Amino acid sequence: METCIGLALAVTMIQLLGAWLRYLPFKGELSAVTEKYLWHCFAVVAALQTAAYMALFTAKGLNVFTYKLVMYTGFLLYVFVSVYLIRQRWLQHLFVISMQLMWALFIHAASNTLTSELPLPITGVQQYLALHTVFYLLVFALTLPLARHFFRNLLPPPYLFAEKRTGLYMALLPLGLGLSHMMLLADDRIVYNWNDHLSRLMLSLWVFLFYRFMVILVRRTEEQDREENNYLLMNQRINALEDYTRLTWERQEEIMRIRHDLRHYNRLLLSLIESGETKKAADLIIAQEGEILAASLPTYCQNPIINAALGVYVQRAQEQGIPVTHTVKLPPQLSMEEKDLAILLSNVLENAIIANMRQSADRRGLNVSLQYHQPQYILSVENRCDTPLVFGEDGLPITEEKGHGLGMASLRDFCRKYGAETDFRQQDGWVRVLMYWADT
Repeated sequence: METCIGLALAVTMIQLLGAWLRYLPFKGELSAVTEKYLWHCFAVVAALQTAAYMALFTAKGLNVFTYKLVMYTGFLLYVFVSVYLIRQRWLQHLFVISMQLMWALFIHAASNTLTSELPLPITGVQQYLALHTVFYLLVFALTLPLARHFFRNLLPPPYLFAEKRTGLYMALLPLGLGLSHMMLLADDRIVYNWNDHLSRLMLSLWVFLFYRFMVILVRRTEEQDREENNYLLMNQRINALEDYTRLTWERQEEIMRIRHDLRHYNRLLLSLIESGETKKAADLIIAQEGEILAASLPTYCQNPIINAALGVYVQRAQEQGIPVTHTVKLPPQLSMEEKDLAILLSNVLENAIIANMRQSADRRGLNVSLQYHQPQYILSVENRCDTPLVFGEDGLPITEEKGHGLGMASLRDFCRKYGAETDFRQQDGWVRVLMYWADT
């Protein structure tokens, strides 16, 4: 009876440690409330499973079958709890489960090797199983610093899971290798030979080496993409600056013409007043005021950088025959880096203009709203788009077109930096992105 209780507690501890490893990759994104609730649920599962294991071992006996049954199936309840509380990340969950399975296989192989090969006075199956669990916990404790570092940094960049097919392949590779090898362990044997031990250890080693190679490859690809995006972003800024400079010169030339004609205008106005033709004089004043207003650059807000970004892209949209409506209400001083908001606006508006240009002339439209309602900023951009979009797991559109995707990358960077929430959707021929973030 004591052996059943001790082994039930040890198996529960092993599975609770596995749940802890699977929790580490998501630790940084969990709120304190969710994290606390997660561990409360884990504690309840652990208590129930310990009682269930004790009842099983007592009723069916402590043997190889019952031991492997609880070791193979007991972790599933912890997985269900994690997936339920950490939602909308099922591909990441699948990948983490796969890698934790490979880690458990490595620890199991190492502990089984120690139990089988060390000259210990083992007299029966129950003693063997008890020593196996002791060695499992010992090996886990010895490798704990490595495991903690590895699983804290386990998840690859989110964009690898944005395209579900790629994320599924990446998650299923270690899972398939682990399950294929564990099928060989689903028998009534407890003692294995050196070839079995070496095979399991080498399999885990090669999987982790392959993962390390993949991480290095992804980082190099990220660096190349970052350099390319920086180049494209620089070109975009230069083009926007050229457009704004062009608009400024055009308006300045128009103002210079108005100033040149001002002498003639004053003479004509004086003549109309002297002759008593006040109605014509008033019409002349109104016309002249309209010319002056048309020659000046539109003012959307008091911030020059944001105003320039809006001015360039609203003007560009109007030049392409895209009807534009805009509402901008910002405080004189922003509580963020102005260039970040300007870059975000430029990228989102440029994407909206590109989407509009693929529409027929009678099905174009662009609505822009950027407002501050203390303590929150709200950005809404709507544009016409009849072409169905493909959304990734993060809810943002994805594309395989070369040279595209910079706008979404900029949006993701902004969200990470300012904690912005984003809602991207397509409905009735309109695409709308709604973003809001708190005042900092």
